[in-house]
Amino acid sequence: MSITRPMGFRAAATSAGIKPSGKTDLMLLVCDLPAPDSPAGRMAARDGADPRSRLASAAVFTRNQVVGAPVEIGRRWRSTYLNNWERGSSLTTEAGVGAIRAVLVNAGCSNAATGSAGVEDAKRTMRCVAEHYPCSMESVMPSSTGIIGHRLPVEKINAAIPGLVGSLSRSKDADDAAARAIMTTDLVPKSAHREIEVAGHSVHLGAICKGSGMIAPSLDVAGDVGGIGPHGTMLAFITTDACIDAPCLQLALEHACRESFDRVSVDAHPSCSDTVLCLASGHSAMPPIHRNDPAFFGFQRALASLCEELAMKIVRDGEGATRVFRVEVRGARSNEEATRLARAVVDSPLVKCAIHGKDPNWGRIVTAAGNAGVPFDPAESSLILGSLPHGAGEKAEVEVYRHGLPTGIKKDDPRLVAAMNADPVYATLTVGYGPGQAFMLGCDLSADYVRINADYTT
Repeated sequence: MSITRPMGFRAAATSAGIKPSGKTDLMLLVCDLPAPDSPAGRMAARDGADPRSRLASAAVFTRNQVVGAPVEIGRRWRSTYLNNWERGSSLTTEAGVGAIRAVLVNAGCSNAATGSAGVEDAKRTMRCVAEHYPCSMESVMPSSTGIIGHRLPVEKINAAIPGLVGSLSRSKDADDAAARAIMTTDLVPKSAHREIEVAGHSVHLGAICKGSGMIAPSLDVAGDVGGIGPHGTMLAFITTDACIDAPCLQLALEHACRESFDRVSVDAHPSCSDTVLCLASGHSAMPPIHRNDPAFFGFQRALASLCEELAMKIVRDGEGATRVFRVEVRGARSNEEATRLARAVVDSPLVKCAIHGKDPNWGRIVTAAGNAGVPFDPAESSLILGSLPHGAGEKAEVEVYRHGLPTGIKKDDPRLVAAMNADPVYATLTVGYGPGQAFMLGCDLSADYVRINADYTT
C-alpha cells in the first residue's frame, strides 16, 4: 500500500473519458476526519480541540510564471492557509480556508493556457466534489496533467465524481489504481512508503507520483513564486497520519523537494504543472509535532527519503531512457553554483547521448560545465568517472581529466569500460577548492525519446 497506508485516507480511480485510449484518467484522494471515539479523536477532545485541528497540509509548485489553472488555485490556497494558520484562525471551521480534505487529479488535459475560463472549469469540479464528499469547496485541491491548451471536460469529470466518492477505499487496489490514473507517458506507476516511530506511536508516510517527460523540476517555497528555471510535468501526492503543524509540514516538504525532485532532469523542458502536495490526517494518536521537537527532524528525514525514492523512479522512467547517470560537482564557490554546473551537465544532449552509447567522452562533460555561466579555472579541475564500490575490492573509478588536461587513460581500459557500463554511471567533477557541492540525476537520450515526443500531440 502507499497513499492509503497512513490512517485517514481513501482513494479511488476511474475512466472519465478524458484519455482517448479509455484508460483510467481521474483520481480522487480524500482525508477523513478522526472519529470522536478514535484514539486521535479522544486526544483532541482531551485537549479541548476540534478533530479538524489535527489536520495539516503543505504544497510546493513550479516556479514558472506561466502555469496551469490548478497551480493558480493551489498558490492562492497555500498563501491564505498559511496566513490563517499563523493567525490561529480558520483552522476548525469548514467555511474558512483550512487543510486540504480532497485532491482531484485528472490526466490527459493539463488545463493550462486556458485563462480565467480554465480556473472556473477547475472550480466547477471542486464544487462537485464538495457536494458529494463532506468538505468545503475551498478544501478541495485540483491537479491536472496532459495536453496543454485544451479546456477541461468538466461535464465528463463531474459525471464521474459521484461514482468516485462511492468507491473510495483504503486498500492496495485503490492505491495502485490511483497511481495508474495519473500517468501520461509514464511506463510504470510510481509509489513509495515509509514507517517511523514518534513518541511510541507508529507513523506512516505514503506517496504516488507521475513523471516521465518534460522533467527538470525546480519547485518553489511558500511565499516565493518568482524566478524562472527549468520545470517539468511532475506530480506527487504524499500522505501521512502524523499530527504536525502546518508550518512544520511546509518546511519539511520544501526541504525534501530540494534534495530529491529538484535534483532530477530528464529533458530540461519547461512545463507549467509541477505540484507536490503533502496531507497529514493526524490519525496517529501522537502529540502534535512542532518546529523544535526532536520528532520533527525524524519526520523530515523520513519525508526526504520517501521523495528521494520517488525522484529516482521518475528519472529511471524518463521517456525513452535506458540508463541513469549521476553528476556530482565539488569545489565550487557555493552550493548554488555547484548545482548550476551539475545541471548543465545532465541537461546536455551530447552528454546524454554519450551515456546512452557508453562512451567515456569526458570532453563533453567538462565543456557542458563550462557553458553553465559559472566561472572556474580548468587548471584546478578534475573529472572522475565511476565510483568506489561498496565493500572491499578494486576501485571502479577512473580519473580521465586533471588540471585541464586528459590523463591519457585509454577508452578500452577495463576500469573505464566497467565505469561506463554501470547503472547509474557516476561522474565527479571537481572545479576548485571552494565549499560548494551538489549533485544531479539524469538519464540518457535514446531514439525512443524522439519517437515518443514526435508522436505526442500538444
